[in-house]
Parts: sequence; C-alpha cells; structure tokens
Amino acid sequence: MRLRRRLTSLAFNLTTVDTVEEVGPFEIAPGTQWDDGRAFDHEMFPSKDRYPRYEARAVRKYPKRGDLSARSALTLHRGTPNVSDRARPVLVLGVDAPGAGNAAYHDLAVTRPYRDALPDLVRDHLRCPVVDTLVPIRQKHTIEGLVMGAE
Repeated sequence: MRLRRRLTSLAFNLTTVDTVEEVGPFEIAPGTQWDDGRAFDHEMFPSKDRYPRYEARAVRKYPKRGDLSARSALTLHRGTPNVSDRARPVLVLGVDAPGAGNAAYHDLAVTRPYRDALPDLVRDHLRCPVVDTLVPIRQKHTIEGLVMGAE
C-alpha cells in the first residue's frame, strides 16, 4: 500500500517500564512508511548504502510505563542496545485494515463465547475462525529475519 500512500496497518507499542538511555530506547525514522521496501532484504532491511538517510531521520523515544504509541507498521524502526541489567518488555499489537494482505501471516481465532461477548460493531468486522478451543500457534513472522538484520 506504499505506492498508493494508504496506511493499511498500524503498530501499537505499549510500554511496561520507564525508558531511559541505558535500557535502549525505541528508535524510528519518521516518514519512511512511504519508502518502497520491495528491494529490502526480507522486504524489511534496507541496504547499508541507505543507512545514512535513515540515521539522519532517527528519533529516539523515551516512553514511560503505561504509555502507548501508534505508528505505521511500515515505518523503519529498531530497538537500540540495552546496556542495563533490566529487561525492556513491551507489548506490540498490530492492526490491519481489510485487504492489507497480512492475514496470511497470522492465525487469529476466537472462541464462540468471546465472539458472542463482543459488541456488534466489532463482531461485524471480525474475520477469523470461531473455534471451540484455542490451540497454540506458530508465529509466521519470525524473529530470525530481525536478528539477521542486526549484522
């Protein structure tokens, strides 16, 4: 959807600790959600010759526990090194618009009681199997690609 300049997915980061420099702040490159990433390695990692542009745009974020941020899921971003002895847990929730094309990477399912408890407005937009029992899923968006990009 980059080519049509239409945002079809958002990422919400919910911070669980106060972020200070030592814990490794989150870093984003504003405006990069429109970059054509089809030639990127795994369509996620730009080549090293493009690094100066992204480093020049880099903005570090220092949220406090309980803060929530929203960004395009296509925005180039990274966590900076955590040099402390404390963990930096964060919950990331991705939300896709209909037709975003990411459903194949996720195995969303809900139980019937959960679905039935949702407001009609939400239930009308829910596109996933309704199951009797939830079973563990294997994430299709692997961390391996993220680690490979850290060279």
